[in-house]
Amino acid sequence: MVAPYRHSAFLRARSKETFLQGASFGFAFLIGIAPTLIGNAINAGNPFSTIYGSVDALPPELNIGVLLSYLVDVQFTLLAISAIWTAWLWRANQGRAKHVAILVGLNLAVNLIFFMTHPIFTPYYIIPIDMLSLWTLLFATLDLRGERVAESAAFPQPANA
Repeated sequence: MVAPYRHSAFLRARSKETFLQGASFGFAFLIGIAPTLIGNAINAGNPFSTIYGSVDALPPELNIGVLLSYLVDVQFTLLAISAIWTAWLWRANQGRAKHVAILVGLNLAVNLIFFMTHPIFTPYYIIPIDMLSLWTLLFATLDLRGERVAESAAFPQPANA
């Protein structure tokens, strides 16, 4: 279990180890966002500007046209499979499967809230989160199956008399 306020350990500890951990995280984060910053600098002239127009910078809103566009697109089929599979894995309630189901469910919810309130529809917006969810669910299901096989193949221990 993670201790409350553990994320503030970096500020409270003031040790070389926590400084190096924080610096390592900052460096890894910078490496992770570098392609986006470089792409923005090349395409928009500034790493902190985007090439998207004003339509993409509107505040979130629920638009029935955008929702219907997602419902009739292939993305919805993949999303429905992910949601049903997540619910099944959560109900399996065994080992790490429930934790994976919670993680995938939260990830799907956050992404859906963002994209369903996005003012424009693009046919490929939800595909990455659909595929990440499906792969994660597949590996969690295989892990769950592996746990069951291992339990059934375990050799019984002799009784102590």
